[in-house]
This record gives sequence, C-alpha cells and structure tokens, in this order.
Amino acid sequence: MDIGPGDPFTWESRHDVPSQLHEQLDELVAAREQMERLVRAIIAIGSELDFDVTLHRVVEAARDLSAARYAALAVRGSDGSYVSFVGAGLDDDTARQLGELPLGRQLTHDLPAHDPPMRAFLGVPIVVRGADFGTLYLADDRPGRVFTDAQEGAVRALATAAAAAIDNARLFEREREAAKWTKASREITTALLSGDPQMRPLQLIVNRALELADAEQAILLVPRDTEVPADDVTALVVAATAGRYSAQVIGREVPMDGSTTGGVARRGQPLITESFQYPIEGFTDVGERSAIVMPLIADDRMLGVIAVARRMHQPRFDEAYLELVSDFARHAAIALALAAGREHALNQELAQANTVEDALVAAAQQLRRLWRARRVLAVTFATHGAPSPTPPKIVAVGQAAEWNDLPVDTRDALVALRDGELLAPCTSTPGAAGIAVQHPEGVLVVWMDLAEDRPFTLEDQTLLTVLAGRLSQGLQRVHQVDQQRETALALQHAILGPADLPHGFAVRYQAASKPLQVGGDWYDVVDLEDGRVALIVGDCVGHGLAAATVMGQVRSACRALLFANPSPGAALVGLDHFAARLPGAQCTTAVCAVLDTETGELVYSSAGHPPPVLVHSDGTVETLDEGHTIALGIRVDWSRPEARVTIPARATLMLYTDGLVERRHIALEQGIGRAADYVQGHRDSGLETLADQTMSGLAPEGGYQDDVVLLLYRQPAPLELEFVADADNLAPTRAALRGWLRRAGVEPTAATDVLVAAGEAVANAIEHGHRHTPDGLVSVRATVSAEGVQLTIADTGSWKEPRHNPELNRGRGITLMRALMHEVVIEHDTEGTRVELSARVG
Repeated sequence: MDIGPGDPFTWESRHDVPSQLHEQLDELVAAREQMERLVRAIIAIGSELDFDVTLHRVVEAARDLSAARYAALAVRGSDGSYVSFVGAGLDDDTARQLGELPLGRQLTHDLPAHDPPMRAFLGVPIVVRGADFGTLYLADDRPGRVFTDAQEGAVRALATAAAAAIDNARLFEREREAAKWTKASREITTALLSGDPQMRPLQLIVNRALELADAEQAILLVPRDTEVPADDVTALVVAATAGRYSAQVIGREVPMDGSTTGGVARRGQPLITESFQYPIEGFTDVGERSAIVMPLIADDRMLGVIAVARRMHQPRFDEAYLELVSDFARHAAIALALAAGREHALNQELAQANTVEDALVAAAQQLRRLWRARRVLAVTFATHGAPSPTPPKIVAVGQAAEWNDLPVDTRDALVALRDGELLAPCTSTPGAAGIAVQHPEGVLVVWMDLAEDRPFTLEDQTLLTVLAGRLSQGLQRVHQVDQQRETALALQHAILGPADLPHGFAVRYQAASKPLQVGGDWYDVVDLEDGRVALIVGDCVGHGLAAATVMGQVRSACRALLFANPSPGAALVGLDHFAARLPGAQCTTAVCAVLDTETGELVYSSAGHPPPVLVHSDGTVETLDEGHTIALGIRVDWSRPEARVTIPARATLMLYTDGLVERRHIALEQGIGRAADYVQGHRDSGLETLADQTMSGLAPEGGYQDDVVLLLYRQPAPLELEFVADADNLAPTRAALRGWLRRAGVEPTAATDVLVAAGEAVANAIEHGHRHTPDGLVSVRATVSAEGVQLTIADTGSWKEPRHNPELNRGRGITLMRALMHEVVIEHDTEGTRVELSARVG
C-alpha cells in the first residue's frame, strides 16, 4: 500500500504496511522518541542554575535516556581523584563503588555489595572547559540487559549538553558564593565594628566563616600576649570557635614555632592543608580533612589566624575558594584593627555632641580631614523612599551647598543611595564616595567629593563603613537620650530586681549607660515556698534598653522556673531552652543558688558566670568555682551540675557580674581576687556599708565601663522581732534571740552575756517606755559581722533612767548592759528610745 503525503498514519494501520517496513518504522519512531526525550532533558538541565540540582537532573536524565536502573555521576577534584558522587536508584556506597570503576569495563560481579550483580555498564566522561569534570556511569542488573548504540549516543549527547549546563551552574554558584562572602565581609565590617556593644567581633567572624564554607569547624586564634611585637609572640590562643567541639577547643594554646597555624601567622600566607603539625585537641584530631588556614593582617600587623575545616568526604578546598576566603579574611583583619582603635577622634567628638546637628558637623569635619576631601555633605531625608514637599536638610563642610544648587547627577546619586542598602559604600562616581546610614528622622546620606581623583580602595571602603556605623549610633544616641530617659528609669525599677530584699541581703546596681541607667545585668532574690531563698545574678549581652528588655524576660523566666522546681541546675536547664529561642538572650551568663538561711546550706550552679566568693569571718577566702558550665542558650541539651557548700557563721557571700572585676590588661582571676581582698579587708563593716565601700573602692577611674551588679549576704540573716510591750513577750523574745546567737556562732558564755543585756533593754522598753501606753510596740533587730553581733532594741514610747534603789534591786539594767557589752548607746527622741548593743565574739 502506498502512503501519500496527506494520508494519515496510525498504529491501527500498521497491518497494512509491508512487513519489511515494520522494523524501519519502529526504529524511526524509537529514534524520534529518544530525540524528544533528549531535547527535553537538555532543556531541563539547562534551565536550572543551582549546581547540586543541575547534577541531579543530569543523572536522572541519563538514567531515563538509557533506560538504566542505576546511574551515578562521579565528580573529580582538582587533583584528579573523585571527591563526590551523585546517585540515582542506588545508595551512596554503591554509587561510590560504581564511580571508582574504569571506563569501558563490562560488569559481572564487580560490585559485591550489590545483589543481584550488575550485568550492563556504561561510562561517559563529562569535560567542562577542557578539564575532566567527572564521569557519568550507568548500570543495570537485569539478565541479558545491554545498552544499545542509540542509548549510548543519547547519553554522550547529553554529556555534551551537561558540560555547558554544569559550567553555567558552576559559574553561577561561584558568583553566588562570592556574593555571600562579600555580604559576610560587609556584615563583619558594619554590624560588628560600628561600635555596637552587643556584637562580639571574633565570634561573628568564625560563625560566618563556618556557615559560608559549609564546614564542620572554624576557629580563630589570636596572640596570647597582644602587647608584645608580632616577632616576639610565642603562642596563639583559640579565642572563638564555631561548629563541632566548640566548648572543648576554646582556650587551647598553640605554639608559634612548630605549628601549622603559627607558620601561617609568621609567613602571612594562606594555606590549604589536610594535616596540622601541632595537634589541637578537638579540632585536628578528628581525622584528615580539608582545611583552610588564613592569616588576619592589617597595617602589616598580625592580628590572628582563622582555620576552617570541612567534614570527612566533603570536597576539598581549591585555589578558587581560597580567593573568596582571602578577601573575607582581609575584611575581618581590617575590621579587627579598627575595632582595636576605638579611641578614634570621631568617637570622641560624637560622644561630646549634644544635638544631632552638632554630631553631623563633627562627623563631616572628621571625614573631610581623614580623606582630605574637597567637600563633605551630610544629607538628611525625612523618610526612607517617600517624596517630601520640602528639600532634604544638608550639612556641608568645605563648601556651602543647598539641595537645589547641587548638580542633577549628584542629587540623583544621593537619592539612589537613600533608596539603596544602608552601610553599603558607593564608589561608582569617579572622585567621590558615598554611604547611607540610619538617621533618627529617616535616612542620612554622607557624600564626599575627594580632592584627588584616586581609587577608593578596600581599606577606604571598610574605614568609611565603620565610621558611618559609629556616626549612625551617635545620632541615635543624641536623639534618643531625652526620649528614653523616663522610660529607662521606669524600666530599671520594674525589671532589675526586688527593691525590698529579704533580711541579710544587700545589693548594688550600676549601669554603664549612665544617661539611661539600664543594661543587661540583673539580680533576683526570691522567697521560695519551702522557706529557702533563691539568689540569681546574671548578665545578658549588651547595654541599654534592648539588653534590658531581654534581661527582664530572662529574669522573669528564671523566677518562674524556680517556683516550679527550686533547683538551681534545673532552672538553668530551663533557661537554656528559653535563651535559645529568645533573640538576644543567647550567651547570657548567670549564677543561680538556693540558700537555707537557717543552716547556711547553699546549693548553686553557674552558666558561664564569674564564680561566687565566700569570705569567712577569719579572713579566709573561698572561691565557689564548682558546678560551672557554659553560658545559656548555646547547647540546649547541656547538663547543669550543682555544687553545695555550707556558709559558716559570720561569713559573707558575694555574687557579682563581670563589670565589677573585669579591667583592660588585667586577668579576670586577678580582678576577682582584688574584689575578694576588698571584702575581706572590710568584713567588719555592716552589710549595707560594705556594699557601698566595695562599689566605690573597686570603681575604676572614670567610672564603671560595664554594667555592675553586686549582691552580698551574711550568715545568719538579721533577726527582726516586733511585739506588743507586754512582759509575757520577754520569754519568746529571749528564745528567738538564743537560737539566732547559736546560728551566729556565738559561744555559750558570750551568748549568755548578750541575752542578759538584751533582756534588760527589752524589760526597760516594756516597763518604762510604755508605762503610759501599754499597747505600744517594741522591736528587736540583731545583725552580725565578722567582728561580732550588734543589737538594736527600740520602743515607741518614752522612758528615763530610774534612780538606783538598793532595797528593790532596781535601776541596775543600764549598768549591767554596760558591764556585759563592749559598747552601749542609748538615744531618746520624740519617736521613742533606741538602745544599741555591740559585743565582740570573734
């Protein structure tokens, strides 16, 4: 039968086709379908720019075109070895075995891990830009299975198209990686180094390096002694960590000589390695892994070293990746160098500015001096991106300027900066540079017309970003101080801690942010339902209202946890979960304790906080450094051990935050020892007086630069009694005082003297003070110091010393008190009479 050009052809008419054409038609139809699948596959793999997705699509397409049950793409590294495998239809181990077989080999039982054995095998190389990218492997375990020439041709055509798609995806991936590292570099330079006290430069650097390199660990090492010249540095210290084993690696020391990190620091050259000369426990003892070691150098000064290590079986770092990390390290080094010099003139001038305009003028003048600029403009746009009926405000230094007088291209550039990303330098205009920052009223654009037509270098951009960040903070500070003062004072009283403390405690708080008087430090003293007292002192990261807000939430959560379960360790475990989920609460430190004021037993646990100090009555100092673990919110599954100690009679317990003891160029342990020595030297003072003395005595010149909490307790707590002036109350008063003297460690003979003298004073208050007002009140207060005990007996009436009558054996009370006590003071006023008794018992 003849088939004309216009005749339809269907599968139902196949029986009319001569038999000799059947095979040819089948081949044509199969070829057409194969071509259609190939075209669809090429379109699919070329339409995706994600590198991993592209590789998976190539493998799936090859599997479809060859009708294979299994497929794998083995990717080669720069050294020619296979570094990764992408499989379809089989597990990773089988894909790895498949990828390690040579090309052109017919399989029978070559994969012992696979059952049934592979029967058909096809390997096709993929060449990208003339380099061997990897090999596409196809396999099948069905008996009699053979890959046809058409299937092999389709896969080879796919491999050619895949090379172009992989190249595009790889370029896109590289650009995306470069953008990520650039963004991280900018973040290091801006958010961290613009002076924000909540930012921790070293930690932010390692966090970003770990994240961007998709690594297992990152560490940052700094010289152990920053005061000596670089050539004299003998060791590096791990100052910040991220990733695996962070807690174990922090603080490790590495010698400069004989170590890989030390060698990089000495030479100032980056290094890709898979082994370290000097083992760092927890970092280089996990197995051979690809690592990059980068020096941090600024102004020819070595500031530290970053080491980033990937996991086992991850792709090795290559030279192209080294360039990305090198740029990041340069930014980080510049940022650290600038952070170390915070005494910059701009900081000083901004600190002295009282108005926003004063701050703008000072900043513009400083920027003009730094870059020898012809003119500096500080242009304030009222609201970000919104049109305004009035021109923006301009502060000009060097040459006067008004908005309408500026050239059109300059105005366009200023508006573009306003609408762009904040703290991102713009250097596209030759001979000029600009940057936008947050302004209290909208957006501020700083524009510099340079006197010299020169490139605005990386160092210039970094410095401009840092100074712009400081300027933004200075503007916010000036603008907000007046608005926030009343709010801050109210907030301080509301969330710091209880104003009325239980007996026996004294607390002092000093904020570093003096105009606001709030910060991230807090304390709490909580009466628990079982009669014990909970003590908490903590330190949230940062200062000001933001830190205070976080602090208030953490403090409330801790109080609630203690009411539910009066266990310091359990409370800190609960706070771990809370801090991990509350923005700004991570890395909070705290010490939590529960005290039995009757027995002096103290149960405590510390989360990264400086240890409490116990000063005994004989002057012995004990540091309570047990039960100490990492800060809150870092590891929610971290155990929180507890420690126990019994506070002896007349001993003083001191809890505090690091602002009390931390000083520049002085080890923290030395600062703690200084504070302990101060309390020891003034342990004979009353608790309130001691608190005042300690705060003033330890204050650095110029005042505290960090928030400070000082919480003191002396065992036993004061005895406070108040009762109606009735002789029937003498016996219970004597019993209560006897028990308190026993807890105060007063030996029986001295205790008897105190009881007799106090009894006479109470009897006089009852008999003489209220002879006309029998319903009046008498109070007894007893306190303790390292030297002895002090009692105050007061009434609300009036009495005078009776004349001595030997026959009645009366009128000897005062004489007896003076004989038994070391000091007796009697004061009369319109409010009543107060008798003060002091006895040395030490």
